[in-house]
Amino acid sequence: MLMKIQTASLTGVEGYPVTVETDLRRGMPDFSVVGLADTTIRESCKRLRPAIMNSGYSFPNERITVNLVPADRPKEGSHFDLPIALSIIFLMEGIVPPGDTAFLGEVSLDGTVNPVQGALPLAISLRAAGIRSIILPAENAEEAGILRDVRILPVKTIRQAVDHISGSRPVPAFRGGQGQAPEAYDVDYSQVIGQESAKRAMMIAAAGNHGMLMMGGPGCGKTMLARRLPTILPPLSYEERLEIMGIYSVAGLLGPGMPVIKGRPFRSPHQSITMAGLVGGGARAKPGELSLAHRGVLFLDELGEFDSRVIDALRQPVEEGLVRIMRRQEEVIFPARVMVVVASNPCKCGYLWDEKRICTCTGGQLASHRRRLAGPFSDRIDMHIKILPVAEKEIFAPGEGRKPVSSEDMRRQVCLAMQRQEDRYRGSRYRSNGGLDETGIRRFCVLDEPCRKKMKEAFSGMDLTMRGYHKVLKIAMTIADLEGKDGIEPDHLSEALMYRFSEEDIGKRRS
Repeated sequence: MLMKIQTASLTGVEGYPVTVETDLRRGMPDFSVVGLADTTIRESCKRLRPAIMNSGYSFPNERITVNLVPADRPKEGSHFDLPIALSIIFLMEGIVPPGDTAFLGEVSLDGTVNPVQGALPLAISLRAAGIRSIILPAENAEEAGILRDVRILPVKTIRQAVDHISGSRPVPAFRGGQGQAPEAYDVDYSQVIGQESAKRAMMIAAAGNHGMLMMGGPGCGKTMLARRLPTILPPLSYEERLEIMGIYSVAGLLGPGMPVIKGRPFRSPHQSITMAGLVGGGARAKPGELSLAHRGVLFLDELGEFDSRVIDALRQPVEEGLVRIMRRQEEVIFPARVMVVVASNPCKCGYLWDEKRICTCTGGQLASHRRRLAGPFSDRIDMHIKILPVAEKEIFAPGEGRKPVSSEDMRRQVCLAMQRQEDRYRGSRYRSNGGLDETGIRRFCVLDEPCRKKMKEAFSGMDLTMRGYHKVLKIAMTIADLEGKDGIEPDHLSEALMYRFSEEDIGKRRS
């Protein structure tokens, strides 16, 4: 006797459909799983016998062979428990499941169906394969319930799943709604006192998807400014929300406390993080902080304290927008389209640019700090800004009666600028000013004669490299978009040049 039912497997955060073929034959009792199954799946042979019997069904005293199709791709995960268990029960009970229904779930010895990691990307792959109903653990229902065109059928036990398929007691489909909840942030730029020039820089960075390096002393507000950056990025689209939730599902970060993602991610890893923790990887490849920040912000506070090898590993993934990890017989890919924001003190003690405190760093310490910051990764960051301490008058007489600029006000301008970029780059491979390469810069960042004259002066006067020159043009293009202009003007270049400082500026004492 042969039974075929549908499930799925994961490679990174991408799922693909898998057919569970179960065959019962007379012979010496045996239970084997083939089709490049990992240890977790092979161990199901020992778990499922008591689980099926404790659910009130008989276990066949025959030769059981389970084949996972396609047989040439590695498969892993405890979510194969439920489809394998049900295929055996269906054979014994003479039940034929519908072809458009799939099954996911881990099984306990008492027949309870436990939640699994990666339920959403698994469900997405099944939807693409034509599946219209998915039976899965009740704890994963809200996570998978964000899908609009698939019936999610939550179960708590094996018996519930069998009763539904047999028609004796149908399971009601999950009715969610929180997956479409509006974004919610508990921070806002209106809470930031002073730092108006820094807020302006944040808006430019968000509008053009430019990476940013903030340099300033302790307590000047670098972290506060960075944490509010997601609040001015455009609202998540449905597909972007699915992408982010898929990554968090694979990482095991979705659950009762956070069943859905309600806003753009903000990740701030500690300086002691390993390369696998930041970029991703491990024996069983998991997304790192870079991928967990997908479609959001990755904030690296005190850049000079990170291991230089770990930071250098970010260069290629940030440029490509994805992480490639080679393991066993296949390549695992994690998405990583992030806005990178890094922060650092100007020196080891942090008071190099402070007007009220004296820097105690030696010349050697300043040189060492400069070498750690002026590396190949920070050189690829578009915007470099200085963050100075908040002035006393801003604290005790903030804004002199002016209403502080809110995140909603800034977001409105960012969205308008991004719409201009979308219209400009339609039909090309570019999506934002920050993503322009040399070819894109020559094509779209065209300078008239006054602008060429200004950039010629800046190139020699500021000792710009070719890379720095291109970054100034990209930033100026974003400033033009924010002001609703069709091209770069001299004033845009003047402001863009403010957001670049040279290696000599890092570790340079205040005169």
